[in-house]
Amino acid sequence: MPLGLPSALFWDTNLATLDLAKHEKQIISRVVERGGLEGWHKLRRHYGDEKLRQVVTSLRTLEPRTVNFLCLMLNLKREDFRCCTSIPFPPAPWVS
Repeated sequence: MPLGLPSALFWDTNLATLDLAKHEKQIISRVVERGGLEGWHKLRRHYGDEKLRQVVTSLRTLEPRTVNFLCLMLNLKREDFRCCTSIPFPPAPWVS
């Protein structure tokens, strides 16, 4: 498993084809949501804070506790996250 991350995080993925650069968004998303603090430190060492900021702020869904953790660790604000600012669906025209 790349970076020594637990393979259980990627149970639905063929680990032989998992590429750290090509699948960075998937890897970062899984580790920040389901990995532990050790996994977070491995991500931070490999990708760096700037890449992590770029990826995590663009994710569509994150749990509130994960957003809080990322705000503290990467010096971000809730408003920086797409998942906190985007409207999932536009209002239906028939709903007033």
